[in-house]
Order: sequence, then structure tokens, then C-alpha cells
Amino acid sequence: MYLAKFNDQFCAVADIQKTEFAEKFPLLDRGEVHARWKKGSWQITRIGDIWKRTGKIFSVHYDGADAYPSFQFDVDGTPLPLMEEVLKALPPEMTQWQRAFWMTSPVPELDGGLPIHCIRSGDRRVIEVAAKAGTGFLN
Repeated sequence: MYLAKFNDQFCAVADIQKTEFAEKFPLLDRGEVHARWKKGSWQITRIGDIWKRTGKIFSVHYDGADAYPSFQFDVDGTPLPLMEEVLKALPPEMTQWQRAFWMTSPVPELDGGLPIHCIRSGDRRVIEVAAKAGTGFLN
């Protein structure tokens, strides 16, 4: 009985964190990913799903559907070049939400900067830091 109450409270806190994340870092649905994609064909409407399946981007489950954090896309709507390498470097046991929170949290090894800022600027240090990530997020 006590454990069930604890789990309910934990889920409520996690939901609040996810909502705050979505307010600060806009989430895109499949249609919005396609609409931002300037180089692509109008026929490939599920490009977000294709990029996710091939490891170029990731999604989080939010409000009952897959949602793609907008920070992982360039101005032309394509995935940022370093995103795929960082996703491959992150520990595979990290959940999608843990990945999202890691990318948007200050990291001491990046001089206190956010990994997503390094990904956006092309700072390759983020790949090595990603490979060592997990201790604070997996516990």
C-alpha cells in the first residue's frame, strides 16, 4: 500500500517535470517535423519516424504520443549533424526522457554548458561527455 502511494507521487512529479520541459523546449509532432523540413519531399510525411528509427533524432512520449524535441533540428528542419553521434554515444539504458533531460542540463565537463548548445555549435567534446553520461541520470 505504501509503495503504491509513493509510486503515484513519483509519477506526479515526473509528469510535472515533463510538462515544464515541454514548455521550455517545444515538442513537435510528426506533422510539425515534416512541415519544418525544407529539403524534403512532400510525399515523405513520416520523416520524423524515419530519422528516429535510423538514430538521427529521438522522441519522447508526451501527452499520449511521440513528440520530438525541437532543439535537435537545424533551421532547415534537418537533424543537427552531431545529434546522431551523441545519441549513439549515450548509454543505451538511458530512457528517452533521461536523454532529453541530460541534453538540456548543465554539464560540468562542458564548462557548465548544456549539451544541446554544444551539439548546435558543433563542439565535438559533447560526444565524449555523452559516452560517460548516465551516473546522475540512471540512479
